[in-house]
Amino acid sequence: MSKQNKLNPKLWVDNYADSMFTFAASRVSNNGVAEDLVQDTFLAALKASAHFKGDASEKTWLFSILKRK
Repeated sequence: MSKQNKLNPKLWVDNYADSMFTFAASRVSNNGVAEDLVQDTFLAALKASAHFKGDASEKTWLFSILKRK
């Protein structure tokens, strides 16, 4: 299976946005900032998708990017 098949960016918002927002909101005091962090995470993940090795799940990979934001 190729790297492109392991990631499904079309489903990221539906599958992960709510839990990522909850995670981000628990760490920052502003919901707007939390929303921006999630959006920034999705953009960074799209840019870095060629480097996704598949060692972790898609969700774990996205959350690791979010944690660094």
